[in-house]
Formats: sequence, structure tokens, C-alpha cells
Amino acid sequence: MNLDELAAEYDEAINAEDKNSADHKINEIIRFVASNFPRDNPEALAWFTAALQDKRKKWFVAKVMSKVNPLPKSLLKDLVLASMLEPNPSSNKFLILPCVKTYGKEMVKETMLKYSTHPQVIENDGFNKVAYWVGLRNA
Repeated sequence: MNLDELAAEYDEAINAEDKNSADHKINEIIRFVASNFPRDNPEALAWFTAALQDKRKKWFVAKVMSKVNPLPKSLLKDLVLASMLEPNPSSNKFLILPCVKTYGKEMVKETMLKYSTHPQVIENDGFNKVAYWVGLRNA
């Protein structure tokens, strides 16, 4: 499974003009990756961690994570940090909600608190932007 190629195909489908066939292609790619998800393969999981730092690939990762249950614990911190660094407060939900689904609000909140002093998180007001989606309304 070549994740770089699949991420590129996903990105291509996202930008396709024919939205019907694009949706079909996106679902096909995501189902394939989710059903072949490398739960116990540190090398393959490292690809997902690295992809979260790429502006385009992170949305591919988010879509895959929405279908993977449970999420590998090794990706929890990376997904939480990526969500807190995401400047769009409406989009960071796609990165954080799979974490809440698998690990619950408390564990996600604890992980968020660990990153709350990260300079880029502070600059982005990332804790407060993500807190909304975790159900921490008065964070």
C-alpha cells in the first residue's frame, strides 16, 4: 500500500469537477486504507504522523482516521497537536473528533493540556479552538 500515491489520488479526487465520481473515488480510497490500516506497524504509522504536518495530506489522514476504530494510541498525541495547530476552527474537528470517539473527552483534554504551552498552539489559540469540539465550552 503506497500511502503517498493514495493521498495524491485523494487530493486529486477532492479537486475534481465531477463531484459524484469524486465522492465515489474518495470513499473507495478511504475504505481501502481504513480496512488495511497498519495498526501494529510503526513504520507505516510514522507515515501518518509525518503526513499530519503536510497541509494537504493531513486531510487525507483525518478522513482515514474517521473510519478507523479504535485509533492507535501512538497517533493520539500527533492528532491532538495537529488539531490545535490548525488555524481553521471549523476544520480542526476532523482531526480531534476521531480521538474523542476512541479515547473519550477526559483523555483528549489531558493530552490537550500537555500541548497548551506549545508556542505555536498559544499563537494559534489552539486550545480554545479545539476545546469547543471536545465539549469544554468554558475552557
